[in-house]
Amino acid sequence: MSRRFSVTAAALVALVALAGCGSSSRGSVQSSTAPSAPVTASPSAAAATSPPASASPSTRAAGPIDVADVSFVSADQGWALGTGELVTTTDGGVSWTRLPGPPAGAAHIRFASPEVGYAWSTAGSLWNTTDGGASWQPGGLTQVLSLETAAGWVWSIAGPQPYPNIWRAPVGSHAWTNLGPTPDRSATLTVHSDVAYVVGQQGAGPITPSLDVFAGTHPVRHESLPCGQGQTYVPFAPLGTSTDGLVYLVCDVMNNQPSPPAQTQLAYESGNDGISWSADNPPPPQPPQGVTAVVGGRFAWNSGPDLYQLTAHGWQVSLTDRGHGFSLVGFETNTQGVALGTNGYLWITRNGGISWSRVTV
Repeated sequence: MSRRFSVTAAALVALVALAGCGSSSRGSVQSSTAPSAPVTASPSAAAATSPPASASPSTRAAGPIDVADVSFVSADQGWALGTGELVTTTDGGVSWTRLPGPPAGAAHIRFASPEVGYAWSTAGSLWNTTDGGASWQPGGLTQVLSLETAAGWVWSIAGPQPYPNIWRAPVGSHAWTNLGPTPDRSATLTVHSDVAYVVGQQGAGPITPSLDVFAGTHPVRHESLPCGQGQTYVPFAPLGTSTDGLVYLVCDVMNNQPSPPAQTQLAYESGNDGISWSADNPPPPQPPQGVTAVVGGRFAWNSGPDLYQLTAHGWQVSLTDRGHGFSLVGFETNTQGVALGTNGYLWITRNGGISWSRVTV
C-alpha cells in the first residue's frame, strides 16, 4: 500500500493505498537538485552496527496494543507496531500473533513482502528484516523521515533536516542510491508501482510548490503543481494515488488578492503520472492533511476527528475518531482498507469505506 508521509514531525500524516502500490500511510518540487549521476551510500557508514534490542518472542499477542503504525502486503497479511511490540496477521486482522520485539525505539514500519520489511525512528537508524520480523539487521540509513516500498523498490527521505535526501534501493538491499535533496524544508513521499512522487511544499520567497517524479530508474522529471498559479499561497498540497495508479492532489490555497485573504481547497487528478492535471470537483470540505483514493472514490482527513469520503451525494463523514484524528488511511483493494487513529485505534473496512470495524490488535 502506498502512503504519503510528511518530512516534518507529522511524518505519519500520509497517504496510503495498499494494493498495487506496494507495502503500505502522509499519499505521499520547486527546482530539482538531484545529481545527474547517482551516488551510492555506504551502509557501513550510514547505519548503526550493533544489533537492535528487542523483546522476547511470544506466540500470541498478550493483549490489545496502541498501534503506532501498520503495514499490509496483501488483503490478508499485515503487521502492526506498538511501543516495543510487533504483531502480525494472516487473516486480514481477525487474529494477531506476537513476533519478537522490534528494534528498540522503532516508531514506523513498512513491509515489501511477507519476508522483507523495514523499521525506523526519525532520530535513529533504519533496520530491516528478511524473515517477516523475526530478526532485524542494520538497514543502511539514518534519520529516516519517510519510507515507502513498491514494485521491488524501496524509497526513503532521510538525512539531516532541513534538507534531507531522497534515496532508492532494491528491496532487501542496503545499496542505497542518493537521488538528491528534497526541494524545500518539507516534502512528502508517495509511491505506486515503480513511480515515486515527492511533493515540495510552499517555501519562503515564496517558492511555489512543485513535484518531482521518479519513474523506475529514469531521470527525475520535474513538474509544477496546477494550483501554484498567480497570487496564491499554497502552504500544503497533499497527494495520494488510487489503487489503479490515478494521482489525486488537493491544494490548500490562499488567494492574496481579496482583503482579507480567502482560503479554499482545489482538487485535481492526473492519469499520466503528474504530466497533466484536470480539475476534480468538489474538493474536500476542509484543508486535508492527507488524501487517498480507490477506483471511483476519494478520501481526505485532517487533524479533526473525521475521515471524509466523496460519494454521489458529495463529501460525507466515513469514520470518526472522537477527540482525535487520523495518521494513516489506505486501501489494499478497492474495497478493503485500514484507518489508523492518532490514539492508536485501528479500523478496517471491507466495503470501500461505507462502514468500518474497530480491530483489537
